Amino acid sequence: MKREWTPYGNEVLNPYLLQGLAILAKANGRSVVEELNCAVSAYLEKELPPKLGEDGLTLFIAEMRERNDQ
Repeated sequence: MKREWTPYGNEVLNPYLLQGLAILAKANGRSVVEELNCAVSAYLEKELPPKLGEDGLTLFIAEMRERNDQ
């Protein structure tokens, strides 16, 4: 069953999702921040093309790389 995310109190991140990220991070030898970045990156790669088209995704990735290089 697919479970939609719902806010938990005043928390920004759902504590159960954060706990899952922590478990994945430990299993992958990464920090929680690195694991969250990987998760968001994978989500964006999947969701942006249908919304923005391939050109939009390419532009977004170029912008991210440019900011990282600064």
